[in-house]
Amino acid sequence: MGLPRSKYVRDGQEGVYHCFSRCVRRAFLCGLDALTGHDFSHRKAWLVDRLRYLAAIFAVDVCAFAVMINHYHTILRLRPDIVASWSDWEVATRWLKLFPPRRRSGSKPASATEEEIRALTQCPARIAMLRKRLCSLSWFMGRLNEFIARTANKEDDVKGRFWESRFKCQALLDDAAIAACMVYVDLNPIRAGIASTPEESDFTSIQERIRAWQRETSAKGTVPDKAPLGNPSSFLDGDVAKLEDSQAVASAVFAGIPANPSDPIILSSDWLCQIQSDSQRRGILQMTEAQYIDLVDRSGRILKTKNQAAIDPNLAPILMRIGANPPAWPETIAHFGSKFRLAVGLLPNLRNFAAQLSRRWLIGVTAAQAAFASSPPPMA
Repeated sequence: MGLPRSKYVRDGQEGVYHCFSRCVRRAFLCGLDALTGHDFSHRKAWLVDRLRYLAAIFAVDVCAFAVMINHYHTILRLRPDIVASWSDWEVATRWLKLFPPRRRSGSKPASATEEEIRALTQCPARIAMLRKRLCSLSWFMGRLNEFIARTANKEDDVKGRFWESRFKCQALLDDAAIAACMVYVDLNPIRAGIASTPEESDFTSIQERIRAWQRETSAKGTVPDKAPLGNPSSFLDGDVAKLEDSQAVASAVFAGIPANPSDPIILSSDWLCQIQSDSQRRGILQMTEAQYIDLVDRSGRILKTKNQAAIDPNLAPILMRIGANPPAWPETIAHFGSKFRLAVGLLPNLRNFAAQLSRRWLIGVTAAQAAFASSPPPMA
């Protein structure tokens, strides 16, 4: 029997979750349907745009995502600390942006006025409830899936389900689980054989991070120092890898960079949760952006080799630092979705999680023993 999501996703508590939804009957409703010849690939952009929109409204970090032809994955972190810092006015403004008022029956939604925002702030109980909703996993995913379903059904002039069920959810309990799941999600197109490199993996968070890294490097006119795993530019192929000639890269690949060097540069990944923490924003992993990109690239190369037991010697140190077992890494990132169910993490964390749910055992304990270290790695 399944466990109600409310038992392990608690309102008002921070947590990181791997969420995924699949189209009804596993139909190719976000890709090319070979049976009918209809191409619905443009809906992938809808999902990415909607994720970006919701990330700007909710106190929820989007850490990773991948949109495939009949399903999508996303990794979300709930941030009750952020929503607690918002004023009543900001809570009301964000909610009315998510649900703009309709002033007449059948009319289109309109932007909220100051009077409407002020009226909402004068209802403390309502504001308290909305504050919880703006940090709720269910409300975030509901607004994502409902919007896509309604838009797709309107385009097809049909009614009924678009997603086969409510979204599935896994709790990621520690850095090892988060890193493994993020790599698993970012490598979905490579594992499915529809992309050969991370930068060619359309509609994924890793592609957005790579493009932002390239733009930042090109705009600065410098090449960042080598990461501990090697030169982070190793994930690039062809002429784009020649980052020494930053002007050529900027003109040939990245149109739209401000002509005036003093103008601010808005990176395409700014709406994503950044990898490493800094003084302004909190990251998701204890590694740099370049190190994470290199980790995904090296992991993708392992997946594409027939001899999956061959581990890049440069990959082992960072895997051990995040609490992963290097020999088991290819199997972990190749079959993450089938090895774990309710939660993922180091064995002690899984046992604590099971105890909180009054359970003696969880599916995935044996996989966790093989995939991760027996204890959390020491802090750097």
